[in-house]
Amino acid sequence: MELNEHKFIIIGSDHTNTLGQMRCLGEHGIKPIVVITEKQPYLITKSKYLGELHQVGSIAEAPRYVAEHWGNEPVKPFLYTDRDDFMCAIDDCYDLLYGRFYFWNAGEKGRIRKLINKEEQMALARECGLNVIPTERVRRGELPKTLDYPIFTKATNSLNPFWKANAFVCNNEAELLNAYQHMGIDEVLLQRYIKKRDEAPIQGLSIDGGRVVKLFARKTSKRFAANGFGVYSMIERFDDAELESKVAAFVKSIGFTGIFEIEFIEDERGIMYFLEINFRCTMSIHAYAEYGVNIPYLFARATLEGAIPFEEIHYSPKKDYHMMIELEDLKESVVHGNTSLWQWLGDFRRADSYLYIDKNDMGPFWALLRRKAGNAVRGALGMKKR
Repeated sequence: MELNEHKFIIIGSDHTNTLGQMRCLGEHGIKPIVVITEKQPYLITKSKYLGELHQVGSIAEAPRYVAEHWGNEPVKPFLYTDRDDFMCAIDDCYDLLYGRFYFWNAGEKGRIRKLINKEEQMALARECGLNVIPTERVRRGELPKTLDYPIFTKATNSLNPFWKANAFVCNNEAELLNAYQHMGIDEVLLQRYIKKRDEAPIQGLSIDGGRVVKLFARKTSKRFAANGFGVYSMIERFDDAELESKVAAFVKSIGFTGIFEIEFIEDERGIMYFLEINFRCTMSIHAYAEYGVNIPYLFARATLEGAIPFEEIHYSPKKDYHMMIELEDLKESVVHGNTSLWQWLGDFRRADSYLYIDKNDMGPFWALLRRKAGNAVRGALGMKKR
């Protein structure tokens, strides 16, 4: 059966995660239906790959809306998503969606929501032989009982919309107590601080609940934003068989089917420590497709065929394949004085892939520039930004 006989639906947001999936599918002739909660989207609506746009009132409503409108198709549709909270909403509706859609899941209702919790993930990862950073859960305001400083703080899961704002590096008790003053959560994970040489997000795919698990590519960062995320990175083929075997055991223990990103931190000695697994695509998903591995397309093919179609993978022969989050990198590197404008312009020209810029789909990039320019003018005039 041809893929174009199936409907493709993305429950997502007006964000680069959704845009990247639209581009991945669109390049194979598939214009997905997108269901979002934003009332005034401006980014994805400018993509030439948008099929239909539907708007709902809440995250919880989205999968029910999908089931109501496309749950009785003669050919089972594919369902994708872009954020943890949407993924949990789909997980909550597992019984409603099962058998009617191909969707990312862990084999039963509630399991994904349970595994959004970082401690649950770390326990399973440890059992499967992955290195896990020593961690404690405390109430906000409590001091560590087993960890020495420096300490890294983080939220227990990523469902809190401000989870990134709860990340601090604390070198002593006074810094930890001060960090607590700026947190909006009641329970906090404290971890031994690892002085990182690099972050290592790795893109993978699992079919049939972990019967086949494949890791395709990873990023290595050349420049980081102030919040620790890479803004100028290299993409390279993943080829660590030992680590892949442990990850495959981990994913199989979860029973997960779908696209995932597993994140590690690499210390100065080259040791890889497990951080978390995301049961969804990330914003760089289209950069990996440009590198040669279109994972949203591979998921659909593998689901129907029972095996990953490796003949569809064509890794770039370039040794140094660069991906730039262009506007964020400009801000972090040039505006903040960490990189000269001339060096940045050279890096920009050498980049192979960007987050917003796509020569075949430039509408979203121009829409973003217009919005930022409008906000700058409104800000200068003392008007409310959109």
